[in-house]
Amino acid sequence: MLTDQPGKIAENLYLLGSKQNLMYLVCGKENMIIGGGMSWIVPYLEEQLDALKMGPDDIKYLVIQHAHFDHIGAVPYMQRKFPKMKVLATATAKTTLSKEKVMQYMDFFNKAMVEHSGHKELCEKFDLDIGLINVDEVAGDSTVIDLGNCMVVDFIETPGHSPCAISLYIPALKAIFPTDSAPCPIGSITNLARPSPQFDYSLYKKSLERLLSYDIEVCAFDHYAAALGADARQVLLNGQALCREFEGHVMDMYRETGDIEEVARQVARETIGFSRFEFVDENIMMPVSRAVARNILKAAGITI
Repeated sequence: MLTDQPGKIAENLYLLGSKQNLMYLVCGKENMIIGGGMSWIVPYLEEQLDALKMGPDDIKYLVIQHAHFDHIGAVPYMQRKFPKMKVLATATAKTTLSKEKVMQYMDFFNKAMVEHSGHKELCEKFDLDIGLINVDEVAGDSTVIDLGNCMVVDFIETPGHSPCAISLYIPALKAIFPTDSAPCPIGSITNLARPSPQFDYSLYKKSLERLLSYDIEVCAFDHYAAALGADARQVLLNGQALCREFEGHVMDMYRETGDIEEVARQVARETIGFSRFEFVDENIMMPVSRAVARNILKAAGITI
């Protein structure tokens, strides 16, 4: 079963945001937000968090699972709404989020998405400027956060999509939060977004294998849906199979064309068309697709 509807999806676990861009609220004696979203979902977050009666002192932690523009845009809003909240991320993400030019880039694309989403009027009443984001605590493989009421959160470094990616696991719920370290489902667990090893394909595959080592009944993605029950594990297995299929597809295209730019262009078009990532266009996808194609070829021993 997949769900993309905001609200309770498991005991003490709530889905937030809006279909293409999801975040999660974990409730114990203390509360944690998982994910940083994009600026355009802020009006949804405001309504959802207010409905859950989350006051200024009610969120203890927010975890940034990796420092890409579509996973940090709502963080400044959250910091203003919950001034006592601590932001957690990996050391690599902390460095990225402190770089002025990088954050200007992220601010630009978040504001462009506000325009593109059609939510400009809804967003105008919020301060959505993104400056440097301060990470209060560095998290890594050894990090464990006990929220109370049996809600213990384990941190799992899962690089590959990005060098700073970290997944989370809550044993009491058998819930895993893979961020973009696994292909997300679009409408069904057999229809998945293309794998996105923007940093390292070998690490991406190892990270996905590591996620599958956990007992899973909830797989909560950052885009499109959370998978529940038997589908939670199966969607990751399907992602693993898709990695093998996509790897062969990229290598076949390169053997046919011998042109990494043509391969990247085709990957970009396929990703946009198949995955329906409406917040990007071909120009934005090209550097991403080029990196993905290069990393897959590199893992196969082909250096471009």
